[in-house]
Parts: sequence; C-alpha cells; structure tokens
Amino acid sequence: MHAHNLPTPAQVPASSALSWFREGWRLFMAHPAVWSVMGAATFLVLAIAVWLPLIGRVLAMVVLQVLAGGMVAAAHHSRETGTLKINELWDGLRQHAANLAMIGVLQGIALTAAGILTFITSLVLALLLDITGLAGFDWITLALSWVADIFVSFVVVMGMLLALWFAPALVMLNRASPFDAMRLSFRAALHNTGASALVGAVLVLGVPLAITLSFGFGIVVVIPLVATTIYASWRDVFASTGAEA
Repeated sequence: MHAHNLPTPAQVPASSALSWFREGWRLFMAHPAVWSVMGAATFLVLAIAVWLPLIGRVLAMVVLQVLAGGMVAAAHHSRETGTLKINELWDGLRQHAANLAMIGVLQGIALTAAGILTFITSLVLALLLDITGLAGFDWITLALSWVADIFVSFVVVMGMLLALWFAPALVMLNRASPFDAMRLSFRAALHNTGASALVGAVLVLGVPLAITLSFGFGIVVVIPLVATTIYASWRDVFASTGAEA
C-alpha cells in the first residue's frame, strides 16, 4: 500500500483499552480449543528458534511477528465468518512473510542498539563521575548507573512496543510496508496515550501473573489473546476510519 493510501488512526478514550480486551476475549472464547493449539504451536516454534546459536534471538523475533500476523488475520476471518482453522496460523508466512519478517529484524536491531546505547551511557556517566570527583563514592556510581541504564532501556523498549503493537495488523490487513506499519503504529499509540498506557500496564502486570498462577500453561492462552486484542484495537483505531481490508 502506498503511503498516501495508509489509514489515519482515530483517537479513542483510554477506556477503549478495556473494550479491546473484552473483544479479544470474546474472539478467543468463540474457538478456545483452536486458539489454544495456535498458542501452543507458537510457543513451541519460538522455543526452538531462541535456542539456535548466534541467530536465535533475532530469529525468534522474526518468527513472532510472522505468526502474530497470521493470528491477527485469523481473528479477522473468525469475526467475519464465524469460523477458525488451525492452519490460519501460517497465513502470515503465506501472504506477507517478507514484510512481517522485516518488522522482526528491525525489532532485533532496535534492541541491539538499545544495549549499545546503554553501554555508552554507562561509560559517559563513569567519565563524568571521574571528572567531578564523585567516582570514589561507590554507592553514587552504582545508583546513577542503575538509574541511567533503566531509563535508556525503558525509553527504547517502550518506543519499540508502541511501534510494534499495530504493526502486524497493518501489514496483514492494510498491506502496509514494514516501515510504514511501524511508523503508523507508533503514531497511533501516541495518538491514544491513555489506552496505550492501560494496555501496557495490563500486559506488563497481568501477563506474567497469569502465566505464573497457571504454572506456565497459561502461555497457550495468553499468546492468542494478545493477538485477538491487537486485532480488536486495530478495528477500533483504524477500521473505524474506513481502513478495513
């Protein structure tokens, strides 16, 4: 899709995030067994990918985006037709593999850059402390280094999450390029700061809790539920503007 044909994100209230989760849960519960199998398959493929030497981490990011695209498209098909098949998980691989994979590659590059930036920040901070004569105070050095590392990592990771949230749906359902999808996703998330913050809080706090309380088995539900929630948010923010594929 050309840049001038890309959808314009709508602005929605913060409470819309709750509607996204409700709609995501409704879509999941329409076919819980099929979604759970998709979740298990995704987890298995990711587990295999991440253990591969050298390329495992980036490969896992690529695989995640490709399979996320498939699940988002499956959610769209399920809502439109009321049916869902397990092999729809691979629609991202069949239809837009290159664009979805590029999103995963860009994610890997960004996280690598974040690590390098954090290292440089620590070096600059150590130099400044040495110049000011504060380097001898170990507790000051440790505290400032910790705060600087956390801040840099938080900014980069949050920026990446904003750029990734709508990206699979924009590639699969709007045929956006990976760069346009991530740019538009970031713009839409900033345009809806309240809803984005609420989604982020639920994901950061609720997902680990759900997985822990289920002794890890909840991951097969969490993975597709996140995908259906992404789809629900895309419908609210983009499809309502006439962007629906």
